[in-house]
Amino acid sequence: MSRNDYIVIQTIQGVTVATINDSAVIDPRHIEEFRSTLFALIDQEDRRKLVLNLTKVKNLSSAALAVLIPLQEKYAKAKGRLVLVGINDGIRYLFEVTKLDRLLTLADTEAEAITLIAGLK
Repeated sequence: MSRNDYIVIQTIQGVTVATINDSAVIDPRHIEEFRSTLFALIDQEDRRKLVLNLTKVKNLSSAALAVLIPLQEKYAKAKGRLVLVGINDGIRYLFEVTKLDRLLTLADTEAEAITLIAGLK
Protein backbone atom coordinates (compact mmCIF):
# COMPACT_ATOMS: atom_id res chain seq x y z
CA MET A 1 0.00 0.00 0.00
CA SER A 2 1.25 3.46 -0.92
CA ARG A 3 0.24 6.44 1.20
CA ASN A 4 0.57 10.17 1.41
CA ASP A 5 -1.57 12.60 3.37
CA TYR A 6 -4.05 13.22 0.60
CA ILE A 7 -4.51 10.05 -1.46
CA VAL A 8 -4.13 6.43 -0.39
CA ILE A 9 -3.49 3.88 -3.15
CA GLN A 10 -3.99 0.17 -2.49
CA THR A 11 -4.73 -2.97 -4.48
CA ILE A 12 -7.68 -5.17 -3.55
CA GLN A 13 -8.46 -8.31 -5.61
CA GLY A 14 -6.38 -6.97 -8.49
CA VAL A 15 -8.22 -3.64 -8.48
CA THR A 16 -6.49 -0.35 -7.68
CA VAL A 17 -8.40 1.64 -5.07
CA ALA A 18 -7.55 5.34 -4.71
CA THR A 19 -9.09 6.89 -1.60
CA ILE A 20 -9.19 10.66 -1.20
CA ASN A 21 -8.55 11.54 2.45
CA ASP A 22 -9.92 15.05 2.50
CA SER A 23 -13.39 16.52 2.79
CA ALA A 24 -12.84 18.90 -0.13
CA VAL A 25 -11.17 18.71 -3.52
CA ILE A 26 -11.11 22.44 -4.21
CA ASP A 27 -7.57 23.66 -3.53
CA PRO A 28 -5.55 23.99 -6.77
CA ARG A 29 -2.58 22.16 -5.20
CA HIS A 30 -4.76 19.22 -4.19
CA ILE A 31 -6.49 19.16 -7.57
CA GLU A 32 -3.10 18.92 -9.30
CA GLU A 33 -2.08 16.09 -6.96
CA PHE A 34 -5.46 14.44 -7.63
CA ARG A 35 -4.92 14.73 -11.40
CA SER A 36 -1.26 13.70 -11.51
CA THR A 37 -1.71 10.75 -9.14
CA LEU A 38 -4.74 9.33 -10.94
CA PHE A 39 -3.32 9.77 -14.43
CA ALA A 40 0.00 8.23 -13.38
CA LEU A 41 -1.84 5.07 -12.36
CA ILE A 42 -2.81 4.38 -15.96
CA ASP A 43 -0.11 6.27 -17.88
CA GLN A 44 2.92 5.08 -15.94
CA GLU A 45 1.76 1.97 -14.09
CA ASP A 46 -0.80 0.61 -16.59
CA ARG A 47 -3.36 0.01 -13.86
CA ARG A 48 -6.57 -0.44 -15.86
CA LYS A 49 -8.96 -1.17 -13.00
CA LEU A 50 -9.50 1.86 -10.78
CA VAL A 51 -11.97 2.50 -8.00
CA LEU A 52 -11.95 6.13 -6.91
CA ASN A 53 -13.27 6.29 -3.36
CA LEU A 54 -14.75 9.70 -2.55
CA THR A 55 -16.50 8.70 0.68
CA LYS A 56 -14.74 11.41 2.73
CA VAL A 57 -15.22 14.12 0.09
CA LYS A 58 -18.03 16.58 0.78
CA ASN A 59 -17.06 19.32 -1.72
CA LEU A 60 -15.74 18.86 -5.25
CA SER A 61 -14.79 21.86 -7.39
CA SER A 62 -15.52 22.20 -11.09
CA ALA A 63 -11.75 21.90 -11.69
CA ALA A 64 -11.81 18.50 -9.96
CA LEU A 65 -14.80 17.48 -12.09
CA ALA A 66 -12.80 18.51 -15.15
CA VAL A 67 -10.16 15.92 -14.18
CA LEU A 68 -12.69 13.08 -14.15
CA ILE A 69 -13.83 13.44 -17.76
CA PRO A 70 -10.43 12.93 -19.47
CA LEU A 71 -9.57 10.29 -16.86
CA GLN A 72 -12.69 8.31 -17.82
CA GLU A 73 -11.84 8.75 -21.51
CA LYS A 74 -8.30 7.47 -20.91
CA TYR A 75 -9.60 4.36 -19.11
CA ALA A 76 -12.14 3.71 -21.88
CA LYS A 77 -9.47 4.07 -24.57
CA ALA A 78 -7.19 1.63 -22.69
CA LYS A 79 -10.09 -0.84 -22.38
CA GLY A 80 -9.96 -0.35 -18.62
CA ARG A 81 -12.60 0.61 -16.12
CA LEU A 82 -13.04 3.50 -13.70
CA VAL A 83 -15.72 3.35 -11.00
CA LEU A 84 -16.44 6.11 -8.48
CA VAL A 85 -17.72 5.18 -5.06
CA GLY A 86 -18.92 7.01 -1.98
CA ILE A 87 -20.55 9.92 -3.78
CA ASN A 88 -22.59 11.99 -1.31
CA ASP A 89 -26.01 13.38 -2.25
CA GLY A 90 -24.70 16.87 -3.04
CA ILE A 91 -22.01 15.63 -5.39
CA ARG A 92 -24.40 13.08 -6.93
CA TYR A 93 -26.81 15.95 -7.67
CA LEU A 94 -23.96 17.87 -9.29
CA PHE A 95 -23.15 14.80 -11.41
CA GLU A 96 -26.82 14.54 -12.45
CA VAL A 97 -27.09 18.25 -13.37
CA THR A 98 -23.89 18.12 -15.42
CA LYS A 99 -24.87 14.71 -16.87
CA LEU A 100 -21.62 13.21 -15.58
CA ASP A 101 -23.66 10.39 -14.05
CA ARG A 102 -24.19 9.20 -17.65
CA LEU A 103 -20.48 9.28 -18.45
CA LEU A 104 -19.06 7.93 -15.19
CA THR A 105 -19.81 4.63 -13.48
CA LEU A 106 -20.96 5.14 -9.89
CA ALA A 107 -21.26 2.51 -7.17
CA ASP A 108 -22.64 2.78 -3.66
CA THR A 109 -19.89 0.84 -1.88
CA GLU A 110 -16.26 -0.01 -2.46
CA ALA A 111 -17.09 -3.71 -2.40
CA GLU A 112 -19.72 -3.22 -5.12
CA ALA A 113 -17.24 -1.23 -7.24
CA ILE A 114 -14.54 -3.89 -6.88
CA THR A 115 -17.03 -6.58 -7.88
CA LEU A 116 -18.01 -4.55 -10.96
CA ILE A 117 -14.45 -4.53 -12.30
CA ALA A 118 -12.51 -7.33 -10.63
CA GLY A 119 -13.24 -9.76 -13.45
CA LEU A 120 -12.17 -7.36 -16.21
CA LYS A 121 -9.20 -8.72 -18.16
